[in-house]
Amino acid sequence: MKSKKSTFSILFFLRSERKNNSGAPLMMRVTINGKSAKTSLGIRVQPDDWDSKRSRCRLREHIEGKRINIFIENVISKCNRAFTTLQDEYDVVTAQMVVNSLQGKGEGRHQGIIEVFQKQVDELEKLIGKNNSYTHWVKNRTGMRHLRDFLNKKDNVSDIPIGRFTHDHVVGFYNFLRTEKGHAHNSAVKCMSLVKKVTSRAFHSGWIKRDPFIGFSLGCKPVERPYLEQHEIESIMNYKPEKENLELIRDLFIFSCFTGLAYADVKSLKASEIVKTSDGVEWIKTKRTKTKTKSNIPLLPIPKSIILKYANLDSLDLEDLIFTVYSNQKVNQYLKTIAKDVGIDKNVTFHIARHTFATTVTLQNGIPIETVSKMLGHTNIKTTQHYAKVLDAKICKDMEILRNTHLRIA
Repeated sequence: MKSKKSTFSILFFLRSERKNNSGAPLMMRVTINGKSAKTSLGIRVQPDDWDSKRSRCRLREHIEGKRINIFIENVISKCNRAFTTLQDEYDVVTAQMVVNSLQGKGEGRHQGIIEVFQKQVDELEKLIGKNNSYTHWVKNRTGMRHLRDFLNKKDNVSDIPIGRFTHDHVVGFYNFLRTEKGHAHNSAVKCMSLVKKVTSRAFHSGWIKRDPFIGFSLGCKPVERPYLEQHEIESIMNYKPEKENLELIRDLFIFSCFTGLAYADVKSLKASEIVKTSDGVEWIKTKRTKTKTKSNIPLLPIPKSIILKYANLDSLDLEDLIFTVYSNQKVNQYLKTIAKDVGIDKNVTFHIARHTFATTVTLQNGIPIETVSKMLGHTNIKTTQHYAKVLDAKICKDMEILRNTHLRIA
C-alpha cells in the first residue's frame, strides 16, 4: 500500500553552536511519520536576522534576506516534488530518502548491479585477515563474474541498472548456474545468496522498491556426506605407492582422517599451532580458515607420526608451515588414483577425510557429539548432528540385514 497518508513536514533552523563571523549554518529537518533526517543547506545566516518562528529571514526587504527566503522556498518546492515522486515509486518513503534526493544521492537505483557487486567485492578484499576470509572474497568475486556472464548471455550486456534486475533475472540466473556452469542445486543457491546481499543492500538503501529475490527459495537440499569405514581407512593406510607424490597425498589424507582438519587448514597448519600443554598432552590448536573459529584437537599418535615424517618441529620457526601441499584439485585427482588402487568404490575427495573423522573415528567410537563439534570448529552443533543422523541411517540399514535373517528366540 502506498504511503498516501504519511505526515510530512519541513523545518528550517540555525545551528548556532557553529556560528562564525559569516553567521550560523542554515539547516533543514524533514520529518515523515515522526522520523526525521536533517542536513545543512550550505549557506550561513546571522542569528539576529533569523525569525525562528517563521523559519525565514527578518530582513524581507533586504536583498540578502530576500535571496535567502527565495532559496528556502525553492528548497521546499524541491522537497515536496521529491516526496511526491518517491511516493509514486516506493511503498514506504523515509525522511532520509527525501534528503538524499535533494542532495542528488537518490540515483543509486541507476547504478549497475555489477557495479554495486564490485563495490561489495572491493570492501571484502580490504577486510581479508580481519573479519573476512580470502576464500569468502574469492567466492564473491567468482559469483560476480558468473552474474556478468549471465547478463552477457541473456541481454548481451555486461551490466544493467540494479532497478531493472527483476525476479525473472533471479530465476534465469539460477537456471544459468545449473545448466551453463554445471552447479548442483546447493552450489547454485550459495552463489545466488551472494547476489541477494547486493539486492538487499540496494533495497535497504532505497534504490529499489522490491527485492527481486522475494518469492524465490534459497534453501539448500540435504546432501549425503560420504565417509570411509574402518576397513577402508586401513586399506589406504596400508597402501604402498611407488610414487612419492601419492605417498604424500595418502599421508595427508590419513592425517585429516584423524584430526578432522579441512584441506585449507592442513595447508596452512603452522609449527606454532602444535602445542604441548603443562600436563604433557600435545594438541593442534588452530583457527579454521573458512570460519575463523577455534579448533582444538588432541594430537593422536597416527597424525603425530605423519607430522614428524615431514617436519622437524625443533628446527622450524613458529610461522613455518608443517606441510608442503599440492592444489586441492591436484590432491583430489591423486586421491581418485589411490581409491581405485585399493578398491574403494566411492568418490573419494580430501573433504571426505573430515567426514570420516566426524563419523568413523569419533562418533562411532563413543566420542560425545559436543566434543566432536568443538574439535571440528563448528559454529552450530546442528551441523555436527548431521553426522549422527548418517550413523543412525547406517544402523537401521545394518539391522535390516539382521531382520531379514529371520532369527527367532527359542
